[in-house]
Amino acid sequence: MSDLGALPVQAYLLACVLAGVIGLGLGRDAWNDRAEPGGTEVALYLLCGGGISLLYALRVVSASELVMVVTLNLATPLIAAVPGIWMAFVLAFSGHDRWRTEERVVALATPAFVWVLAAWSSGTHGLSRRSLTTVTESPFTLLSFELGLADVGFLLYAYALCVVGVLVVVDLYNRTGNRYRLQTFVILLGTLIPFLAGAVTVIDVGSYAHVEWFPTALVVHGVFLYGTVFWLGTLDAAVVARDTAVEVMQDPVIVAGSDGQIRDLNPAAEELLPPDAVGSSLSTVFPQLAVGVERPIAIGGRQFDIQADPITDPRGTDRGHVFLLRDVTARERRQAELKRREAELERQNERLEDFAGVVSHDLRNPLSAATAAVELARYDDGEAADALDRAANAHERMDDLIEGLLSLATAGKSVDSLDRVSLDGTVRRVWSRLETADAMLSVEGSDATVLADGDRLEQLLSNLFRNAVEHAGDDVSVRVDIERRGDGVALAVADDGPGVPASQRSQVTERGVSLGGGTGLGLAIVGDIADAHGWELEVEESDAGGARFVISGIEPAED
Repeated sequence: MSDLGALPVQAYLLACVLAGVIGLGLGRDAWNDRAEPGGTEVALYLLCGGGISLLYALRVVSASELVMVVTLNLATPLIAAVPGIWMAFVLAFSGHDRWRTEERVVALATPAFVWVLAAWSSGTHGLSRRSLTTVTESPFTLLSFELGLADVGFLLYAYALCVVGVLVVVDLYNRTGNRYRLQTFVILLGTLIPFLAGAVTVIDVGSYAHVEWFPTALVVHGVFLYGTVFWLGTLDAAVVARDTAVEVMQDPVIVAGSDGQIRDLNPAAEELLPPDAVGSSLSTVFPQLAVGVERPIAIGGRQFDIQADPITDPRGTDRGHVFLLRDVTARERRQAELKRREAELERQNERLEDFAGVVSHDLRNPLSAATAAVELARYDDGEAADALDRAANAHERMDDLIEGLLSLATAGKSVDSLDRVSLDGTVRRVWSRLETADAMLSVEGSDATVLADGDRLEQLLSNLFRNAVEHAGDDVSVRVDIERRGDGVALAVADDGPGVPASQRSQVTERGVSLGGGTGLGLAIVGDIADAHGWELEVEESDAGGARFVISGIEPAED
């Protein structure tokens, strides 16, 4: 029996007991939270380490050689399981669960199982623990034995698995980038402790040649693994994501854990998100990635389609999501251009239909009237003058219709280039070119320089002025208001004529609709020109009770 009053024995026993308690306690906690990748393996590793430490402490304090042998044999399967558990942890932690097939597990466990049987039956064959006896190294009384062939084989097997596991962790260290190198570094650092402790035990370095140092070292290593998995946070989402989204991808990749925290970004994603995005809540940093968000999403003037893929472990547990953002800006621009062209074609088709309707109906009526008047003039001299007047009026109406049709053919054509246009100057210039008789024009509001097709803006104003003169009389008063609004500049043309009934204001801009016997094309052309620019046209009542046409949404020119 060891001298329990000696300080070295007391210190060693305290270390073993403390390691045993810590190993069993943390092992139980890890087992309860074993859903974490590698959590089950960490729990088993700590439980084995804690059991080995307590059994070794019992061997040190025991006065019976039989008890020492029994505790040694009880610790043997725990020692044999440690290398395999370590390898299983490494594979789970590094995302290589697919390597853990049943055949490989059996292959890894077979050497350990054979060694346990050899150690337990060493008295019959001498392949393990030869010359087993008690020795006294004051103040310790310990078991002593020589390594047999089976022991040497198990040591080589154990250290081989240790080295292979280290190489896998080193590969993980190189794969995961700087953010997760702390975890892998902690694992590698912890691995040195049982590695060196085992070597010191076998080589017999120090004053106490038969004291075994690896039981407590196993627990210390287990604490390192526990801290990595449950304190620092495992690589769960990041490791799996790195296999599919590499650093060099041009498309942004965002990895979020099951807790909604951002775990990893590739360089393309780092350009989109704030510098402190990693570790922050995904819903806070990037709310557009919420499930069910409308796609594509706009970010910084670019359009992205979102591909969200879940990350699950072999047990099907949710570990987070990988979000792949595909830049579809060019595609969306092409689709917008296609829609614009389709809309333009629809407008053109509508104008063609209107054109055909006017030609087949509106032009045919005055032409028939003119033909009838001419025929009447031929056969009835008394009615000749009146018939010719009717023919002249019909021809004049045909001329107006033809002019209107020519304007209608180009009014709705899309605006490809915009000019800097002064609204005040354009209004006064158009008014001066028209035959306005005694009509009066007033312009209110400060001048505004806007972006528009100058020729078509003049045509729009000309049609509105003619509409006012034709329907309100030669002495009409026309007022033009220039207003600056939140959505741009608004231009309003009002008169003091009879106005437009409220029930017909939505119809007067349709083709062929006229309230005063006109062609029904003038206001339709105004509407087409406004639509081609993306402006809004509204018909209202003026302050004088007449008609007021408001064109809003005109884009101001930048100074």
